[in-house]
Amino acid sequence: IEPEWESRFESNSYGFRPGRSAHDAISRIFQSINKGSYYILDADIAKCFDRINHDYLLSKIHCPSSLKRDLKQWLKA
Repeated sequence: IEPEWESRFESNSYGFRPGRSAHDAISRIFQSINKGSYYILDADIAKCFDRINHDYLLSKIHCPSSLKRDLKQWLKA
């Protein structure tokens, strides 16, 4: 599912993305600060996947049902 979802992410998102590192995020922050106006979001998503509706999330993913079963088990874990 990575190719489908990677194309939907915002270009300034860095967390857990292929080919992006903490150094890339720091560089982007530095560039934004130097431009003047900026917003930086640092979020702690602890227990996020415990509380979010897994069925709703899975309904938004277009993939084979066997992969959805695996994703559901991963979310539950």
